[in-house]
Amino acid sequence: MRCSQAAEQLQLYIDQRLPLDKMRLLELHLSQCASCQQTLSLLEQIDQALDHMELVAEPADLTTHIMRRVAYSVQQQEPIHKEVRAFELFQPSLTELLSVLVLATITTLGIILGQPSLRASLPIANGHDALSLFCINLWYNLMSVNSNTLMLAFWIVGTILGVWITLLVAGSEMRSLWLKAMFSRLPVW
Repeated sequence: MRCSQAAEQLQLYIDQRLPLDKMRLLELHLSQCASCQQTLSLLEQIDQALDHMELVAEPADLTTHIMRRVAYSVQQQEPIHKEVRAFELFQPSLTELLSVLVLATITTLGIILGQPSLRASLPIANGHDALSLFCINLWYNLMSVNSNTLMLAFWIVGTILGVWITLLVAGSEMRSLWLKAMFSRLPVW
């Protein structure tokens, strides 16, 4: 047994919580190693001193005294303006605002084109223009694909769009933290 292994087991030995086979190996090592014998002697002295220590009774008003000092120290600190801190991270740039506007427009157009009554109210979405024909053909082609494949594609696109929208709205500081976290998890080539 090495001294490092013996040092890890000495406290268990003193507490009589060491299994018999490990205790025999430790005692064999102690019979041959003066350094570990000194460490054991020191630990036994500390254990005995702890057993003979008197417990100190805490004052009855200790909790009240501590809480009073904590409240006083909080009052001494400079007040924090919560209104300013709440919107500190939400400072989107012009690019972010334009991206959100484009995504909202695409979503609104998708909802309008998906509802026949709303689609009929638009002069360009009556089914005879190129945009309407493209959307209708795309829809029919998607419906002819296997449903599991379609759900996987929607899930992937939805996840990517969700992460993208979240990062656009989160602000540049949050986005840089996210990118650092992502790059730290990529494998190194």
